[in-house]
Amino acid sequence: MSVKMIDITNKEPVYREAVAKGFLKVDEDTMGELMKIGVSGLGNAAAIAKITAINAVKTAWKYVPLLHPVPITYVETKVRYSKDGIEMAVLARTKAQTGVEMDALFGLFTGLLAAWNTIKGCSRTCTPEWVTNFMGKQVQTCGSSRVDGMYDIRVVSKVKSEDSINLGLDDFEDNAGGAPVITMFDVTTEPTYYGEASARGFIKLREDTVELIRQGKVEKGDVITVAKAAAIMAAKKTWEVLPLVHLNYLTYVNTDVKVVEDGVEITVDTRNVSNTGSAMEAVFATGVGLLTVWDMVKKYEKDEKGQYPYTVIKEIKVLKALKTPAI
Repeated sequence: MSVKMIDITNKEPVYREAVAKGFLKVDEDTMGELMKIGVSGLGNAAAIAKITAINAVKTAWKYVPLLHPVPITYVETKVRYSKDGIEMAVLARTKAQTGVEMDALFGLFTGLLAAWNTIKGCSRTCTPEWVTNFMGKQVQTCGSSRVDGMYDIRVVSKVKSEDSINLGLDDFEDNAGGAPVITMFDVTTEPTYYGEASARGFIKLREDTVELIRQGKVEKGDVITVAKAAAIMAAKKTWEVLPLVHLNYLTYVNTDVKVVEDGVEITVDTRNVSNTGSAMEAVFATGVGLLTVWDMVKKYEKDEKGQYPYTVIKEIKVLKALKTPAI
């Protein structure tokens, strides 16, 4: 099956906007800390999420393979803290031949992941568990985490018009504060680890869209193959997108894409030999794979008003994150 970018050469540029929203589920102790002082783990989660999201919106075309590079003219981001997690909204605007909903989604996903990376360490409630690593050795790992995962990543509205428009985020209260503290975790004196991680995510699609994927009749090409390739490439580029992630020596990336009854499930496994693990690489790869699926089938997911009432990335979670000292 061929793979192609849709030809938009002869389309007239018009004003376009899109708003994407999503949620990062975080433990109550961490959220209490964030709401009280605005800083947890490596610093101010909201601040790093916002700047990461803005940059990600502008560079989404580099990571979602069939996405057109459009001139992003405006990005707005807001973060809202609650006792059970972080909600984020991203608005993207352009004047171009194609829409910006995928750019907004990529910015949202990456911003939430940057927040996740900022607060994921320093767990106060870690219960050690013994597990078997990829080499068959018994190693001890933390059985709990400050972050449960991402949920309900969706496009809440998109428009295109011959005239200037303004969706805005006025209905979204940004209550994140705190000092602008941002630090990169120092792994200089950390030992070298054999790291391994697994992440899994799911995107809900229309039944008709799922059938098109199964039959290989999606106009843009082979969804499963492109999503796998995009995820593998994304794992290797995670350090470029997430400011606080180290350049990691990834030694293995594998993706599994399953077409199920009501959508597509993607699992990514990573291994590395470095001073840190590769959980963020696995999550980033999973998200990019899911967004690649969305981008390839968005034509079939829109309703008569051009909206996405059925399409949602329901969840992205870490299944495993291990580090074994390389002795």
